[in-house]
Amino acid sequence: MKHTRDSRRPDEAAKEKNAVNGANQTQSTAPQSWKEYIDQTMPVQKREAEVKQDAAPRREAKRKADAEPKADAQPGRESRPKLDVSEAKAQAKEAWGRFAQWAGEAGKNARTAAGTGWEKFSSLTAGGRGKLGKGAARIRNVVAKHPVSPLLYATVLAVGIGVMAFKGTYARAYVLEVNGQAVGMVSGEDEANAILDNVESRAASILGDGYSYEAEVSLAPVYAPANALSDAAEVEDTLFSEVGAYMTAYGISVDGVEIGCAADQNELYRMLDEIAQPFIPANAVRYEFVEDVEVYPVEVPSNTQFDVESIRAELSSLKVERAVYTVKQGDTFNAIAYSLDMDPNDLSVLNPDVIVNQLWVDQELVIQQEVPRLSVRVLTSETYEEVIPSPVEYIETADLYVGETKIQQQGEDGLARINAQVTYVNNVELDREILQSETIKDATTTYTYTGTTPRPVTASNGYFIWPVRGTITSNFGGRNLWGSYDFHLGLDIAVPYGTGIKAADGGTVIKAGWSGSYGNLVAIRHDNGIVTYYGHNSSLLVSVGDKVYQGQIIARAGSTGNSSGNHCHFEVRVNNTSVNPRNYLS
Repeated sequence: MKHTRDSRRPDEAAKEKNAVNGANQTQSTAPQSWKEYIDQTMPVQKREAEVKQDAAPRREAKRKADAEPKADAQPGRESRPKLDVSEAKAQAKEAWGRFAQWAGEAGKNARTAAGTGWEKFSSLTAGGRGKLGKGAARIRNVVAKHPVSPLLYATVLAVGIGVMAFKGTYARAYVLEVNGQAVGMVSGEDEANAILDNVESRAASILGDGYSYEAEVSLAPVYAPANALSDAAEVEDTLFSEVGAYMTAYGISVDGVEIGCAADQNELYRMLDEIAQPFIPANAVRYEFVEDVEVYPVEVPSNTQFDVESIRAELSSLKVERAVYTVKQGDTFNAIAYSLDMDPNDLSVLNPDVIVNQLWVDQELVIQQEVPRLSVRVLTSETYEEVIPSPVEYIETADLYVGETKIQQQGEDGLARINAQVTYVNNVELDREILQSETIKDATTTYTYTGTTPRPVTASNGYFIWPVRGTITSNFGGRNLWGSYDFHLGLDIAVPYGTGIKAADGGTVIKAGWSGSYGNLVAIRHDNGIVTYYGHNSSLLVSVGDKVYQGQIIARAGSTGNSSGNHCHFEVRVNNTSVNPRNYLS
């Protein structure tokens, strides 16, 4: 689940436990006979039936449930249904009713049959003679004089037969009541004690050996069918769930890896908001974490000690992840490294197959950077003004070389009001979508000349190469020379006698000859107006007015003029002022 600022976290009430307890509080103490027990418990049977629920194992039910926390439930506890025994009671009462009805009908039938038989016997023997008649008369006299009707004997006999049949069908059982609430029907005290011992053992294995199960337990004797006895494991699970050995907490995971858990899910949500806050600007529409962050209910021992600060420390930490840099026009290897606060050698180690002086546009270089453990993606709504660049219209001219341009008429930039939807990750812009653009000021056209004349080889390229390669014996700036202070106007590059001196760029020779302390000097004016000097030469190979190209050998190194040895004095002048040549050499 992606955690977002506007994600909902509803609470629900756990009323099930209160409903069950309320129903059972109306029960009186256990009666002494089955019929009395039935008569006294019948008023609560209906309410018990209304709250009866599935008694599936607690862990499996919770693991599958996609439920939110319950606001008015006891913190960390989940209500569970009590094991219902009302069905067994109803079966036994129904059996008792059938027995009573049967006994009444049996007595009535017995009395009817006895009466009918007696009447037939009397009518048949009323006029009899002889021994049979005399015997019948004596029987009638005995019956007439007897204080108890023979019909009673028939009734007693029928009831006795019914009692024997009832006892053959129903057996003695006991309703197990814990803290005044019926939780099941057991066969006897031994089974009840075994159940309670197992409950205590299971709870102690979770909460510690010091745990003791203390509850008010009673057994109410009843008669019940053999199949009405409760499953001992089911009764045990019901009592164990009420112990509170487990509680509902809330875990938090990042990309499927659990970081920890807390007693309150709202505490975790507040923590996530606080971690994301530094990356959420005032104009944020919404935010989410780049990683898959999930908060979910878990069951833990009720005596668990939560360490929320360790979760905060983990989620607020930094991590190093692989990232790449895409080479752009004008980039150099060293410049890229320095822009990323890296040493060029470290960048080279990360890119062993890259040739540092042969980069190309859109090439990817591997870099490393620290990022937060949780990266925050923010969507913002931004309104701002943006410059509309002046459109350029080109006019061809033979007065300029190919590739050269010159502005003929400068236009003006325009202005627009932009409304955009911008996506940032850790305050770095990732995407910008323009939703609306309104022009405030129109831009005007810039007219520019573009050259059509092919560029000669002697044309300037706009950058300088080294005239020679050698040791720098004197830099630009102040120095002590032959015991006195002197300001050196260029670079002295020591080379062997006769080494060829190259033109730093294409241009026109404006000096070629002896020039005081410079000795034999060559000076070249380049197309951009900059002039370069090459002094102390042993010989010159060009003349004033010659067009030279970049890299052309224009002289031979020597030690003419004020010189302490064979070298090339290289000087750069801008607007006739000497500047540091190092700032122009590539």
